[in-house]
Amino acid sequence: MQLTNPNFFYLMDFSDEGHLRNAFWVDARSRAACGYFGDVIYFDNSYLSNKFEIPLVTFVGINHHGQSVLLGCGLLSSETTESYIWLFRTWVKCMSGCSPQTIITDRCKALQSAIVEVFPRSHHCFGLSLIMKKVPEKLGGLHNYDAIRKSLIKAVYETLKVIEFEAAWGFMIQRFGVSDHEWLRSLYEDRVRWAPVYLKDKFFAGMSAAHPGESISPFFDRYVHKQTPLKEFLDKYELALHKKHKEESFADIESRSSSPLLKTRCSFEFQLSRLYTREMFMKFQLEVEEVYSCFGTTQLHVDGSIIIFLVKERVLVEGNRREIRDFEVLYSRTAGEVRCICNCFNFYGYLCRHALCVLNFNGVEEIPHKYILSRWKKDYKRLYVPDHSTSSVDDTDCSQWSNQLFRSALQVVEEGILSLDHYNVALQSLEESLSKVHDVEQRQE
Repeated sequence: MQLTNPNFFYLMDFSDEGHLRNAFWVDARSRAACGYFGDVIYFDNSYLSNKFEIPLVTFVGINHHGQSVLLGCGLLSSETTESYIWLFRTWVKCMSGCSPQTIITDRCKALQSAIVEVFPRSHHCFGLSLIMKKVPEKLGGLHNYDAIRKSLIKAVYETLKVIEFEAAWGFMIQRFGVSDHEWLRSLYEDRVRWAPVYLKDKFFAGMSAAHPGESISPFFDRYVHKQTPLKEFLDKYELALHKKHKEESFADIESRSSSPLLKTRCSFEFQLSRLYTREMFMKFQLEVEEVYSCFGTTQLHVDGSIIIFLVKERVLVEGNRREIRDFEVLYSRTAGEVRCICNCFNFYGYLCRHALCVLNFNGVEEIPHKYILSRWKKDYKRLYVPDHSTSSVDDTDCSQWSNQLFRSALQVVEEGILSLDHYNVALQSLEESLSKVHDVEQRQE
């Protein structure tokens, strides 16, 4: 792979006896993608922990279309803190010191210790969907299982304040007499790492799975099964990456060449329709549409320039019926700040229907700049060149030269595939650059 792709990176970890213990590799596009989308990563060790034929672990991010993107792969001999530390340090070395803002993992003590060691500044959270998937296995044998499950779901997904979550959890424990249940007890002890009410100041870029039914899918889902051997996986690895790259390229073209259909006359909808990729705009558009399920926007409290509003919403609940719920929204015109208690912005990266109601109520016609994330823009890769200042490159480190050159070249490639005219210009520019480099080489000789 390295012979055919110079920016391909790999590292092997051997025992004192010369036996292979751990391996890590990442292809060139994944290295470039980390510069763009390495702010939130999901570290997936499910193949390893579930004893698959291949002990595969993956680093996964979310791109500007909301698609999963691979940021690295590893094969580990064991689920130990030492193995994870080796892997994380290798990943950091490969990614030029990249440290994610948020890391999502399964609940695992060895993983937790390794992340504290290697990523001390990152927010480490446990995947909520991974926890909820284990509910049937962990609680299925209990008397009144269905009632306990519903009570747990209500506590996790429907509470908006810490005090509400604590009350709902306490009610569940007391009503069903499960205070001695080991899994529930340990889950409660870890609640600040997985319960949505405790994670409102963390950014998840849509990977939080904070609503029922949402989940984080393994990157190689449908490609890897329990008995998939290593050789077969390596073939499927190429297929999976090719398919993902093709999907991203198609989404880039579709986002830039077509205008989404507007469904309302809301100025917020028009504003983001010109900026965001098609997929991310459609997610935001749903919030705009659901503004019409909200009503009764009123002031609750005023503290200087900060106003707390109450927004009522008719929410669809179990049994296909509507229930009225209250949402508190903080608004400051002077600071250009709007923050809803549902925390849609930090969880998903765009404003919720309740925040939009408050902006509209106050006569604001455009979403404040701080709530328009560059990572969702259709031309994000063109606007943002990661780690591209020449002062940050070590004059003696060839690997850093390679990283910077590859990132710049990849931007030309991304633009060049949009149309035949783009392709011709990009190809001509690359050929001219190569010719100039050859000229330098000849003068040095």
